[in-house]
Amino acid sequence: MQKLILTVLAGWCATLLHATPSIEKKEEQLDRKGTAVLLTHYTVNLGNGKINYRTVTNLHDNKPIQQEWGDFRFGIEYWRNPNTPGSWSPVGFLTVIGRDGKTLLDRKVAEKIDTVENGNMEMAIFTFRPENSVLNVKIAQFKDRPDWLFVKVIYPGQLYEVWASPVHGYGKPELESQFALKEGDGKKPCGKPDWILTKTTGGNGVINFNRYAYKEFGTFIVFEKESLRQIRIHGDDIKFELNPKSDSFSFAVSYFKDRNPEEVRPEFFNVTVPEVENFLKSIDWNPAPDRKTFSKLADEIRKNISILKRNGGHVADYEKKMKELETDFSKAPSFEILAALRELNTQITKKYLENL
Repeated sequence: MQKLILTVLAGWCATLLHATPSIEKKEEQLDRKGTAVLLTHYTVNLGNGKINYRTVTNLHDNKPIQQEWGDFRFGIEYWRNPNTPGSWSPVGFLTVIGRDGKTLLDRKVAEKIDTVENGNMEMAIFTFRPENSVLNVKIAQFKDRPDWLFVKVIYPGQLYEVWASPVHGYGKPELESQFALKEGDGKKPCGKPDWILTKTTGGNGVINFNRYAYKEFGTFIVFEKESLRQIRIHGDDIKFELNPKSDSFSFAVSYFKDRNPEEVRPEFFNVTVPEVENFLKSIDWNPAPDRKTFSKLADEIRKNISILKRNGGHVADYEKKMKELETDFSKAPSFEILAALRELNTQITKKYLENL
């Protein structure tokens, strides 16, 4: 019986310590030619992948510094093809351009990063203030749709372009890198002119792949057209130029593997795109905290406190914190309180491991 209890508890601990969504933060002070800088790397674990956000800032005034490749990163790691770089970019997945033509995400460091879990949805929220207004990047995954990641960029009155970047082969002939719209295929441009301007596509999706390197692996993107003026394909970047009055833009990304693009294409444009577009439009990007989720987690924590207590652990502080969070949530439910409750559960787990 004791062995069974320990096995169950070990599984419980492992589950808690690797639960998503969660945020990991690492900092390192460096010297750049006599200037003290701070390298900060956030890993946001979301669904079946992760988001990488990395900045280098002046240690004294917190202003971003970009002196070397990789000083700024905003990438995702989902569905990477084994032993290849193919998928969406792990270092430069998303770029947002303001109406002044300048990039926004790297202009100032994020003011805060939050995670939300609500029913089937897990979401990361990045809040920036590049000028005097707030820019939000929301990235969500749904437990019943693990092959798709949904993104919404919100910057009222200031948005010009949103770029999404797949990667389909380092050191491979980019001339052979391909994209497909509903109207027809096209080669990725190389040389001059260095971009292709397309009219707003009749479909709401783009397929990307590399015919030379990984023909049977590629990426999908489905987008909403209401805010869209036109699409530009530039290297490996898919650039969405928005209508002048657009306050937001949303899209979804995915992948295919072990299938030829010619086989994938009709199914994607005729079946997948309409279905994903409809789901994209149905997403509630401002969900309310779920009282049932709070109650379920609170019941779980009480059980875990009892387990810790039976094994000789000190639980008075945990019990006090638990009551405070329950009181606060009953007065004003918030995702911050839910996050604090999950953190409390993690602390209890770590304490149990220390006492083993």
